[in-house]
Amino acid sequence: MNTKIKFIALSLFMCLIFAACDKDPSKQGYQGKPPKPQFHRMKINDELKSYLWSKAGSYWIYKNTKTGDMDTQVCNGFRFDSITSKGNQAYSKHITILYDYLLKSYHSSFSNEVFYEATSKYSADATPFKGLFFAFMREGNGSIISCFHYPFDYPAVSGTGSSYTTYKGMDSTLIIQGKTYFNVVKFEIDKDDIWEEKLNCIRSNNIYYWAKDVGLVKKESKTCNYSWELIKYNIIK
Repeated sequence: MNTKIKFIALSLFMCLIFAACDKDPSKQGYQGKPPKPQFHRMKINDELKSYLWSKAGSYWIYKNTKTGDMDTQVCNGFRFDSITSKGNQAYSKHITILYDYLLKSYHSSFSNEVFYEATSKYSADATPFKGLFFAFMREGNGSIISCFHYPFDYPAVSGTGSSYTTYKGMDSTLIIQGKTYFNVVKFEIDKDDIWEEKLNCIRSNNIYYWAKDVGLVKKESKTCNYSWELIKYNIIK
């Protein structure tokens, strides 16, 4: 009798284990109670726009502090959209993300190259979901970097795996080429993969300076001992 009781108890225990396993939402054929719907809105707010927003026709003219070379960068493409991403996996079908997306293109007179800049994209299937974070990626010369991210005080770095970008703080004012810029945020890239081959500057340790209502005002190449500094600009909002 004791043996039969032990067998029944063991059988019930095993059934409970299998029942618990069947509650795994990642398992195919999951029949448990579905999670509550989640909706996340990832919005490019006014503060972020003040650093990145510049429509086609905007331009920036930079001067190299070492060689005296000039570089005119003209925005020739602008796209702003709101994109919806819905989960496709068992663990994410309850998640919907509506995020803003900004894409721009530039032509550089110095390198005669076209560069693209874009905010990061979101996927509802990507886990874990960590909340608002935009990396601003720049692509050119066959490479890509993160040269800006938001929120500024985000504790982690952004990057591509080949290079990493760290927020280095904000200067309330900064004078460049005799002009004063305000709320200048600085981002340091350990090894910049967008090379300047004409100047033989490869994978330099660079700092990007971004001013509110202007955009990029300075790129400092610490490895190659020069900077590109803004001398003139026109922003079309």
